[in-house]
Amino acid sequence: MIYLVIGLLIVLSYMFGGFSTARILAKSVRSLNIYKIGTGLADTENIFQNVSRPMGILVGLIDSAKGYLYLSLIYLVLTQLNRLPMGLDLGPIYNPGVMMLYAAGLLIGHCLPLSNKLRGGRGIFTYIGIMAYFNVLPTLITVFIAWLLVIIWKQIRFAQYMIVILPLFVTILLDSFVKIYSKVLPPYYIPMAIGMMALMGVLNFFVSKKLGEF
Repeated sequence: MIYLVIGLLIVLSYMFGGFSTARILAKSVRSLNIYKIGTGLADTENIFQNVSRPMGILVGLIDSAKGYLYLSLIYLVLTQLNRLPMGLDLGPIYNPGVMMLYAAGLLIGHCLPLSNKLRGGRGIFTYIGIMAYFNVLPTLITVFIAWLLVIIWKQIRFAQYMIVILPLFVTILLDSFVKIYSKVLPPYYIPMAIGMMALMGVLNFFVSKKLGEF
């Protein structure tokens, strides 16, 4: 029963990830087919560079919220259900390792959605929301650094790489030098961050390959 529910929630996460904010906003606000614009990717960068900067910012914010709020809602609902006198322990359904599986499903759905013929985005902002859910401080520091790279040096692609890689290293630095932070650092975070970073690498390999970048 537990494994069935976990499997269903992973599928639900994948399906929810497939709802493309970039595609929906481009179509509803500008009557544009995002797949025929710029890079052809349904992502924030394409909207920002080739449609509208304010709309690109909005898409990024919504995608980040999608990652963070979805996982928060899943956790909230399951913890509340676990308090009901059902005679079942639902704890294994929302432990950190399983929540990571839901996060992975969400990210895969965003980057490779079956509903749009596997034509999704790079998942950078959804990734931000996911990482913020698991540990917000390293994510906020990373976003600030990435923002400086874009605003001052116009390094959008390099900033994307930093968003993927830096949360792990910021966490390690905080763990090493800020003793108060070490006491509240979730013990599962570092292996989780490594796993999500590897997943982003694999997903973006397929996205870049579809674009013919290599």
